[in-house]
Amino acid sequence: MVLLVGCTQDKPATEKESQQQLKIGVLPIEDIMPMLVAEKNGYFTQENLQVEIIRFQSAVEQSNAMQAGQLNGMVTDMIVATLMKDSGLDLRMTSITLGATPSEGRFAIVAAPGSSINTLADLKGKSLGISHNSIIEYVSDGLLRDAGIDPAEVKKTSVPKIPLRMEMLFNNQIDAITVPDPMVTFAEFKGAKVIAQDTSRNLSQAVILFDQKTLTDHKDAVSSFYRAYAKAVEEINNHPEQYKQLMVENVNIPEPIAKDYPMQKYPQPQVPTEEDVNNILQWMKEKDLLKNDLKYTDLVQEIP
Repeated sequence: MVLLVGCTQDKPATEKESQQQLKIGVLPIEDIMPMLVAEKNGYFTQENLQVEIIRFQSAVEQSNAMQAGQLNGMVTDMIVATLMKDSGLDLRMTSITLGATPSEGRFAIVAAPGSSINTLADLKGKSLGISHNSIIEYVSDGLLRDAGIDPAEVKKTSVPKIPLRMEMLFNNQIDAITVPDPMVTFAEFKGAKVIAQDTSRNLSQAVILFDQKTLTDHKDAVSSFYRAYAKAVEEINNHPEQYKQLMVENVNIPEPIAKDYPMQKYPQPQVPTEEDVNNILQWMKEKDLLKNDLKYTDLVQEIP
């Protein structure tokens, strides 16, 4: 009887030890919803996978944790991913989170209520609040160039923190700002005007990246992660209203718009396209942000 009890007590510990583990750093953005649903619905557990979702309020803290080896992977944008790779961290982007179609993950240039700015041409000589050398500036430049406007004709002003950027806009301390959703929707709610948005051409894509050691030593765990992730995407897209409260609890959505803010339609896991990555690389080279001559294959790895 003693032996039998001993065996029974040991079994759960053995199962736990054999479970694969991943630590993923996230920010409170819409892109993380498939991971949260996979966690909530037990999809990771079904894959014999323990995923620890580690939340950060600051992109800098998240990147520091990744560089310190405290994370296996993280959700970020392609500018940050490329800068980290260029700094010497061996990593690969393994999937986009939003942005398979231009309608996913909207960024926009917005002007204050009552502003005389109605088109991108009206921005010439005016101040545009951005964060320098970031996805915000990349999207801003792309929208301006698509309209035939040289970004140098606009007075880009660095305001790294989005809440301050919004505050300056509504206090008429700046002429226009570039922000992502849900802040675009909140700005519209408060009467701001959308001057341009990246809903006709993909400019703003967030990605999931893993370090190369994880991809090499724990490739089965990463494959399991994406099987669970894919299942969660299907579940969200089929039953979006069931996960609205989970989104409100975990994503920074201003309270006045939270009730009516819609769920995104999420794409199945897929690597960013070579064209989108090359556009990022070209922009970063033009701004002299890279020390190394990085290529698409240096930055992207598809998970079987």
